[in-house]
Amino acid sequence: MVLCLVCTACSSKELPFENEGNPLLAESKQLNCANQRYERTIDSLWDVVSTRLDQVLPDTMPPGRRENMIKIRNAGLLKQFKIFYTTLDTVSLNLITRSGQIDSLIARQVMELKVQRETQEKRVLDFLMKVEHQNPQAALQWNKKFLQAAKEVCQ
Repeated sequence: MVLCLVCTACSSKELPFENEGNPLLAESKQLNCANQRYERTIDSLWDVVSTRLDQVLPDTMPPGRRENMIKIRNAGLLKQFKIFYTTLDTVSLNLITRSGQIDSLIARQVMELKVQRETQEKRVLDFLMKVEHQNPQAALQWNKKFLQAAKEVCQ
């Protein structure tokens, strides 16, 4: 019977503190993925605007100015260009205005997510400190897991 317990303990791949650490790790991954989704959404949004501007801005514009305008990812900045109102068609103007509104909404969501991530990071640090006091080796392993989760690319 003692031999069975010893063998079970030896073959177990469980990391100490899994009941507390795994939910924290899952939440870290979820928050990281949410942040990545927001970034992809914003990039896609402004990629559409950039493509549209590339199609409708006249080739006669000074090349540097045209390229800079196409690269801008902010409706307010785009609207500051004089050519914005004199050259662009209604579809392009509406696209830029609507993209700016969507960008603002997403920015608010990103700020809310930032607060959630900061709270989560505090809980993770508290957890790692607790583990460190009881099992320094396990703390290193958990820290590695949290760092990997932060670098993980989400779909």
